[in-house]
Amino acid sequence: MTQVLFILLLAASVAFFARTTWIFGRAVFAGTPEARPRLDDLPGRLMDVGIYFFGQKKVAEEGYGHRTSKHHLFIFWGFLVITIATVDIIVAGVIPGVSLRLLPDLLYQPLYLAIDVMNLMVLLMIVWAVIRRVIVQPRLIPWTLDAGLILGAIGSLMISHFLTHGYALAGVGESHWWMPVSSAVAKLLGDIGPSAAHRGEVMAYWAHVLIVLTFLNYLPYSKHIHLLGALPNIFARNRSERRLDMPKLNLEDETQWGVGKFEQFSWKSLLDTYACTECARCSNYCPAYNTGKNLSPMQLVHDIRYDMLDHTVARDRIKELEAQIVDMTAYSLSHGFDDAHPHPDLTQAKADLDAAKATEANMPRLTGGRIAEDTLWACTTCGACQEVCPVFIEHPLKILQMRQNLVLEQEKTPGELQRTFRNIERQSNPWGIANDQRMDWANGLEVPTIEENPDPEYILWVGCAGAFDARIIKQTRAMIKVLDTAGVDYAVLGHQEACTGDPARRAGNEMLFQALAEQNVETLKSVNAKKVVTSCPHCLHTLRHDYPQFGGNFEVVHHTQLIDHLFTEGKLKSEKSPVDTITYHDSCYLGRWNREFDAPRNILAAVGAPGGIKEMTRTKQHGMCCGAGGGRMFMEEHGERVNVNRTDEVIATGVSAVAVACPFCNIMLTDGMKTRDMENKVQVLDVAELVAQSIPDVPLSRLVRKKSAET
Repeated sequence: MTQVLFILLLAASVAFFARTTWIFGRAVFAGTPEARPRLDDLPGRLMDVGIYFFGQKKVAEEGYGHRTSKHHLFIFWGFLVITIATVDIIVAGVIPGVSLRLLPDLLYQPLYLAIDVMNLMVLLMIVWAVIRRVIVQPRLIPWTLDAGLILGAIGSLMISHFLTHGYALAGVGESHWWMPVSSAVAKLLGDIGPSAAHRGEVMAYWAHVLIVLTFLNYLPYSKHIHLLGALPNIFARNRSERRLDMPKLNLEDETQWGVGKFEQFSWKSLLDTYACTECARCSNYCPAYNTGKNLSPMQLVHDIRYDMLDHTVARDRIKELEAQIVDMTAYSLSHGFDDAHPHPDLTQAKADLDAAKATEANMPRLTGGRIAEDTLWACTTCGACQEVCPVFIEHPLKILQMRQNLVLEQEKTPGELQRTFRNIERQSNPWGIANDQRMDWANGLEVPTIEENPDPEYILWVGCAGAFDARIIKQTRAMIKVLDTAGVDYAVLGHQEACTGDPARRAGNEMLFQALAEQNVETLKSVNAKKVVTSCPHCLHTLRHDYPQFGGNFEVVHHTQLIDHLFTEGKLKSEKSPVDTITYHDSCYLGRWNREFDAPRNILAAVGAPGGIKEMTRTKQHGMCCGAGGGRMFMEEHGERVNVNRTDEVIATGVSAVAVACPFCNIMLTDGMKTRDMENKVQVLDVAELVAQSIPDVPLSRLVRKKSAET
């Protein structure tokens, strides 16, 4: 009888869980297909699961201002071990006599020692978690009903485990070294007699089983849904070097104009929403969130999930009512009811259907509704959120796709960006300066154009900031000195160069971006470009990762990578450092998005600084954004400014200069220094400027440079 009851209870629980999984899974696969393969490199993906899910590698990592809560790790790892015992109980309940006890003692005893000890470890961590929430940090870690239920369920599982085995051991008067905690519980229970021990064991056993099955079905509806979503999300993560994986839109299909409703996300983006662990690292590292903007990456992911599930449940209800109406209509007709005298149940069902349709119709719009416009425009696309996410959620991609919908379909573009788009359309640059002035930056220099030096080794992609912004023109001219000194064979496109389209694509104007991409790819192909070097990480990222979508497959390097190579090859040698002490600010698009952290630091080491090279607190993969990415360079910022926040960190190092490797970072930190009245105390120098000032002034003509390259 007990076995039958167990099987019925298990079947009902599994059936309910399967139904929930089906509903949740169906919601995910309502999303669009993925162009990127998610089942390639199976060995690598399985290794990812081992490292990042079972090993919790990214959870264990610590960054600036963040220390991992080790008790979470112990609870997770302990729970994995305990799951072995849970499976053992379920199997034994269905097939009595089949359990881990059938294993040889050499395997069984160490295994159960691990299970018993881990049970105690998890129980202690649960007690500590409760103490932290209630006594130690009640404000930082607020108590919630969901947290209470989860912690209570896990703690109850541990207690029921010890009671089950404790009563069993007490009933026979035994203790085992491989069950030290359960044996201690048996001793505490004392000599209670076989009958009482059996009753206690049965009660604890059924309590354990009921908690397990209830916990299983509560999980999908709790914040701990990530225990189900994290593993498949890690398995399906983007493993390519193209980390900001923007898909190319088919602009002829208006249903592809960005994401306005959840179904327009890819299924992988929707799966992301189930994987969120609610650790809040994404928000804690977000420059917009940390400067008081209306953007929490974690909340954004949750809002997408809530929207998806709300619509899925509402549509299921509509389908259910429609099916009922069909059946009831047939029944009504066969029993003499008609439109004049309808069956009352049919009338109610139609009213319920109208109400259900109205409920879904009145749900807030996802893009620009449930997720506000200012939330989407606050993002700098720095990638800090994605970098620290332990389950590889891609937050920036979702934001950019929703921006596309705001711009292309809803025509809701901030005024500053409308002006920027017009400037790019009319003059091929965001500044709106006449395109016939694109080569004015080179006045007084012998800079070879592609017409004068066809088929060079490198095309120097100057970029719009490098050609039109007064501050950045200085770093462009410095780069020319570096290239000339090293004898590099290069040429510029001159008036053939246009904006790469990065500001347009990151700000949602895919139509403008695609026009620029097609134009620039055609230009680069026409001059037989092989290698492209650029000082702008935004140009680097677009040329390297976006242009292949349009047939533009070029070798693209950043100027710090080329300069580092020239130092290594002995073609450059610094004579004297132009600064005393210096720090380096990591550009988001060079560092996080393109994984280049070493080249700029190698150059700083080659140039040297008598007073030393100092690192800021937020550096490398955890570097703080300057605030200019994602089109924010051309938008007004209200409240605390991101660039000033970063500037304060530079000033706190006490250095005399900060090196940058991005025009936008240069502009933003320069403005930050002016805001803090520090522009005469802390220099903001591009790496190329630093090198140019450290090498002797030996002007080389184009002829000498070309001859040197040929030699």
